[in-house]
Amino acid sequence: MENVNSVGPFLVNSFGDRYLYEVNGSAFNKVGSDVSFSKHFGKELFEENSLYVIVGSDSGLLPQYLVNQGLPEGSYYIFIEVPAILARLQTQIPADGFHEKIMMTTADEWLSCAKDIEYKNFIYLGNLKLPLSFAAADGRYSEYLALSNQIQEELEKIKWGSNAELGAELFNLRQLENLPENRVSATHLQGIFDGKTAIVLGGGPSLDEVIPWVIEHRNSLVVIAVSRIARRLNEVDLSPDIIVSVDPNQISFDISKEMLKLWEETVFVNQYHVVGSLLGQWRGRSLFFGSRVPWDSVWNEDSMNAPGPTVTNSAIDMCIKMGFGKILLAGVDLCHSLDGYTHAQGSNERKSGPQLGRGQLWVETNGGWLVETTPDFHFAATQIGTQATLAKQQNCQIINLSENSAKMNNVDYLPPTEVKLQPLQHPAYRMMIEALPSDTAEKRIVYYQGILTELIKSQNAFREIKKLSGEALKANAMFFGRRGKDKGNRKYRIKMDRVEKKLKNNFSVFSLLVKRVGIRDFLKVTQGDRGRIWDEDDAERLGRIYYEAYRDSAGRLLTMVDDAAKRLRSRLEEEQDCPDLKKLMEQWKQDGQPGRAIVWKMAHPQSPIPEEFLPQFNELEQEFDKILTNKETAHLQRTRDWSQLSQVRGKIQVMYKQRQTENLRHLVRSLGQQDGCEALSLVYLGGGYLAELDNDIDAALSAYQQVVDMPEEEQNISILEDALKRLFSLSLQNHDYENACLIAACLAGISTAYIPYHADLLWLLGEKRTSLDLYADYLELVPDDHAVMIKLGRHYLEIGLEDGARLMFEAVLQQDESNMAARALLDELSKAAGPQ
Repeated sequence: MENVNSVGPFLVNSFGDRYLYEVNGSAFNKVGSDVSFSKHFGKELFEENSLYVIVGSDSGLLPQYLVNQGLPEGSYYIFIEVPAILARLQTQIPADGFHEKIMMTTADEWLSCAKDIEYKNFIYLGNLKLPLSFAAADGRYSEYLALSNQIQEELEKIKWGSNAELGAELFNLRQLENLPENRVSATHLQGIFDGKTAIVLGGGPSLDEVIPWVIEHRNSLVVIAVSRIARRLNEVDLSPDIIVSVDPNQISFDISKEMLKLWEETVFVNQYHVVGSLLGQWRGRSLFFGSRVPWDSVWNEDSMNAPGPTVTNSAIDMCIKMGFGKILLAGVDLCHSLDGYTHAQGSNERKSGPQLGRGQLWVETNGGWLVETTPDFHFAATQIGTQATLAKQQNCQIINLSENSAKMNNVDYLPPTEVKLQPLQHPAYRMMIEALPSDTAEKRIVYYQGILTELIKSQNAFREIKKLSGEALKANAMFFGRRGKDKGNRKYRIKMDRVEKKLKNNFSVFSLLVKRVGIRDFLKVTQGDRGRIWDEDDAERLGRIYYEAYRDSAGRLLTMVDDAAKRLRSRLEEEQDCPDLKKLMEQWKQDGQPGRAIVWKMAHPQSPIPEEFLPQFNELEQEFDKILTNKETAHLQRTRDWSQLSQVRGKIQVMYKQRQTENLRHLVRSLGQQDGCEALSLVYLGGGYLAELDNDIDAALSAYQQVVDMPEEEQNISILEDALKRLFSLSLQNHDYENACLIAACLAGISTAYIPYHADLLWLLGEKRTSLDLYADYLELVPDDHAVMIKLGRHYLEIGLEDGARLMFEAVLQQDESNMAARALLDELSKAAGPQ
C-alpha cells in the first residue's frame, strides 16, 4: 500500500484547479484558486518594477494566475520550489515556461536567476518583496517551513549588505533631525575601560536568569543595556551605565520609551540615525556613533562607527573599542527558549505569549541541545561570531552567560558563578562623565551656530542643484521637440552638458548625496521589461527621469535641511534667558516630543515660566506621561500577530518526522498553556506523536481519538486529517483492517485523494464490487493517476476481467508511452492470451 504522505497525483476541484493535495489540501475547494488569490493578495503582486521572490507556487496555480491577470511593467517573479514538488510540476509548466518574466527554480539556483535580472536595483528601489504562497504560509507540506526560513535569512543578509552599501533615506532624515543632539561623539569613550569587564544586556529570555547576579555584582561590572529592555530594568530597579539604541523607525520608540526614565545615572549612546523621539526627549548625557551630516564635511572628522545589523552588534562593537578585556553577554540568546519565547519578561513579545508559529531554523545552544531561531536572529548571531573573532585578536574575550543561548563562533560559555570579577575602583558612570567635555549653554550655542552655518552652505547647494536640474529638464524637452519647434537643436544638448559638468565639478559632494537619496528615482532609468527596443521617445523619457530625479531628490533634501535648520534655531532659542516659549512649544509639538518641555526646564532652572504658559507646559508634561504609560502600541499588536498558531501544525509534523522528542515535548507543553480549540487540538495531536515516539501505541491511539471526538464546530479540518492519517497507519500496523477501512472512508470524505486507500481496504476485506466502483469513481475525478489505473488493472486480472485490465494498461500507455510497468503487464497479458 502506498505511503499516505507521498506527493500524490494532481486532483481537480469543481473550479477546474489542478492541484497537489499534499501541497494545498482543500485550500481552493470553496471558492477556487483565482478568487482565493485575489482576496488574499489583492494588488500586492501587481506593483510595477518589483522583484517578487515567492516561496512555493501553489501547485503551479499562482504563476498561472499572475499570467492570466497580466504582469505589470518591469516586474519579475522568482518562484522557489521544493525540488520534489518542482519535479512533479514539470507536467504543468508549459514547454517555454509560464512567462519570460516568471522563473521556477530551487533554493540552490534562485540567486543565480536574481543576478540575471540585476536584483540589487530592486533592493535599492525598496521593491524586492517576499510574499508567501498559500502552501508556504500553511506549511501543510512541511518542507516549505524550512525553505521559507532559509530564503528569508538569505534575503536578510542581502538586504542588510545592500542597504549598508547605499544608506537609506530614512537614515539621512533621522541624521538631520538629530543634529542638535548629536553633539558629542562616542570617540570620547575609546579605550577608557582598558582591561575591565562589561556586561551587555540583551532582550532574550535568559536575561531573567542573570539579572539577580548582575545586581549582586553591580560594583564589578560596567553595565550596557539595549534600549528595548528598559521596561524590565525599571521593574527591577537596575540603572545601566550605558543604554544603546540604533533603530530609526518610529516603532522603536514604542519598544524603548521606558528608557527615558533612566537618565539620571546612565549615558545614552545612539547611532546617528536613532529615532528622534528617544534622543530629543532624553534628559541625560548622550553620545553618538557615526557621522553628524550625510555629506563629506569637517563636522564628521571625530566620528566612531559601530555597525549592526542589530543594536546588540553595535553594543558589542562599542565595548571592544572602549578597551574591555572581557565582554559578558546576558539575554543575547538569538534563539527561542524551549517554551517558545523569544524575549525576556517585561517585553511586548513576552506579554503576547510564545511565538510557537515562528522559527523552524534549528541551532545548537551552549547547553548542547537544539532550539529554534528566526532568520534575523541567526544572521545577528553570525555577525557576533565575526565580532568575537576580531575581539580575540585584540585580547578581548566574549563570554555568554547562558546555556540557553545559541552557540556562536569564538563566543565562550561560562555560567555566571564561574566568572571571575574585580571590583571597579571608580563607578563607571563617573568615569565616563569625567572623560566627556562639559555640557554648558555656551558650548551648545557655539555648536548650534557652527552646524547651522554648515546647513546654510548645504541649503545653497541644494537650491542650486534643484535650479540646474530644472534648466536641464527644459533643455531636454526642447531638444526632443516636446516644446517649441527647435527639435534637435544642438544648443540644448550643449546646455545639458554644461549642467552635468557643473553638477559634477561645482557640487560634487552634494550631488553624490542627491544621487544616494534619490537612488529609487534614478534607478527608474533602468526600469521596464528587459529586451525591449528603445526609440526616441524612450531617450527623451530617460533624460526627463534623470533630471526629475536630480530635481526631486535635491528638493527633498532641501526640505530636510530646512527643517533641521529650523530645529537648530529653536535650540538656540532654548538657550536664551527669556526665550519665545510659544515658538519653542510649537517646535516640540511639531516634532512629537512633549517631553522636550521637561528637558528644557531641567537644563534652564533659572528661566522662569510665565504664568500664561504654565497650563500649556503642564499639558505637555501630562501628554509625555501618558505616552510613557500607554501599553497598547502598534508594536504590541504586531507581536500578538506573531503569536498566532498558523504554522505550528507543520512544525509539529517536522519534529515528529525528525524524532525531535524533547523539542516536541516542550512545544506541546507550551501549547497546553494557550487558550482556544486550535491549541487544544494541537496538544492532542502532538501528544499522539509523542506517544508514538515513546512506543506507547495505546496512548497514541487515545490522543488521536481525542482530536476526532472534539465537537464539530471546534474541529480544525487539517488537524483532524492529520489525526485520522495516524489512526489509519496505526490500524494497518495492528492489522485492524476493518477499523482502517472506516478511517479511510472518513479521510475520503475530507478529500478525493484518499478514495484509493478506502478502495484498497475494501478489496482486502472482500468487498470487491464496492472497491471497483470506488476506483472507477476516483478515476473519473483523477483520470491521470497511473498508479491507481495499474492497480485497478491488476484487480481486473485477479477476477478474470482481462478486457478491463487491457483497457486500463492501454489507457496508461496512451497518456505515458514510457510507463514500463503498464508496458510489461500488457505484454504479459498478450503472451497469456497466445496467438489470435
